[in-house]
Amino acid sequence: MSKIHIRKMDPKPVFDLMYYLEVSGQTRVEQAILTEMEKAWAGWKPHLNANKLAMSADEDASGYLMVFLAAAVEEEIEASWQKNPALGLALHNLAIAYVMSAAASLVPELAEGACAPLPEPSADMRRAFKRLGLEWKGDGTVTRQYAIFTPHPYSGGCEHCFSKGSCLSRMDITLGKTDGNNHAD
Repeated sequence: MSKIHIRKMDPKPVFDLMYYLEVSGQTRVEQAILTEMEKAWAGWKPHLNANKLAMSADEDASGYLMVFLAAAVEEEIEASWQKNPALGLALHNLAIAYVMSAAASLVPELAEGACAPLPEPSADMRRAFKRLGLEWKGDGTVTRQYAIFTPHPYSGGCEHCFSKGSCLSRMDITLGKTDGNNHAD
């Protein structure tokens, strides 16, 4: 049995069109797609899972935040992709923005543009993932496509990140563009 305490969190994701455009690499969204995105955003709240995982049950204890969308959202996006690839892609990018917004509502530094470092979970943490219905895949992902696992409260960036060797931000690439900032410094 895992020694990790799991506490449900109450994220409050907020749709930010400019952030969505940055995630998607787009400069505009067609009205029909935007209407479908609004419906999806509103409908995903019951499928949003956010939990603090920590060694202590103390509310203020340092630990980790795990935010993910349930499989039903992945299935919805896949079905949309099959019917309308443009909508499917828009919903895929929206799901990424959704979990990032949810995480940022719980970790203020993320809302300010800080990176969400991905720590390598211990064996105990991986057992806690299983209690949430997730499995660590070893490549820095879990069994949910739209998920974030990061320290809570915020505790730094690149130096704590499992993916520092392959991080696009660390290589001065943001969404296919160079941004001039070296996050590795």
